[in-house]
Amino acid sequence: MLTHRQAIKELLKEQPLSLRELSQQLSLSEKEVLEHLGHIARAPGPGYRFQITPAVCQHCGFVFKKRDRLRTPSRCPLCRHQSISRPRFALLKQGG
Repeated sequence: MLTHRQAIKELLKEQPLSLRELSQQLSLSEKEVLEHLGHIARAPGPGYRFQITPAVCQHCGFVFKKRDRLRTPSRCPLCRHQSISRPRFALLKQGG
């Protein structure tokens, strides 16, 4: 039986997923998954690196490249619209 953190890591090795997708697949709250993701981002494990595909404003196309937080932004800083795609997370093998 895997711990929650191990299960998240296994899912992220298979494909990029959003916070909500992880929450639904593991039947955990988004807050709980967010705590685990924070740890995984700091220590992804030997031979892996944590990758974030940034959120994008659906209205103007602004990309949240320099955002440190893992949560989805509430609104775009340029156009103020709230239709934002969710950031996606993945664990990728290093060096190959």
